[in-house]
Amino acid sequence: MILENVTIEQFKAYFFRDFSYLPLWRCDKTYWIGDIAFCSGNFYQSTIDNNTNSPQQEGWQKIKGNIYDYVTDEDIQKAMSQAINNCNENFGETDEEIVNIYLHLVAFYLVMDLKNAQTGLNGGVAGVVTSTHVGDVSESYAIPQWMMTDPMYSMFAQNGYGLKYLSLIAPYLAITILYSRGNSTFG
Repeated sequence: MILENVTIEQFKAYFFRDFSYLPLWRCDKTYWIGDIAFCSGNFYQSTIDNNTNSPQQEGWQKIKGNIYDYVTDEDIQKAMSQAINNCNENFGETDEEIVNIYLHLVAFYLVMDLKNAQTGLNGGVAGVVTSTHVGDVSESYAIPQWMMTDPMYSMFAQNGYGLKYLSLIAPYLAITILYSRGNSTFG
């Protein structure tokens, strides 16, 4: 199964602009003044440019930070374990398409998990926002009725990644039936 081989690093590379990942310190990276790295349970900030030292060495200052302000590898792994149960490898023509569709489903679950974690026991389902208004600027969008009434697909309308997932699988949900005239050579 191709989806079992998808890695956290693939997710991070695909959604490199979408999430603030925990900035784990890497020995193969050069850091600059102000860059932050997480190492051995602590946050550090580089105090020099062109810094290739480990955070326990010169050129770093320990700072206050909260890992829950970032998406962790554990968060992504949790979402992957949920998404793999609901992803269909028949959605996609190539391995790359199958993986990209799966990654959108992982992102959907990741966002749901993060929102649930923020609201905790006080959370509830507010439904799908179809209009927003701030000052003189307003934006609205409509969710197709078939999505809103379908008990299976309506849940994906809760965030943009779910909507994108639906748009990617929609061609595979369509059923085309062709009728053709024919006759029999039998009697």
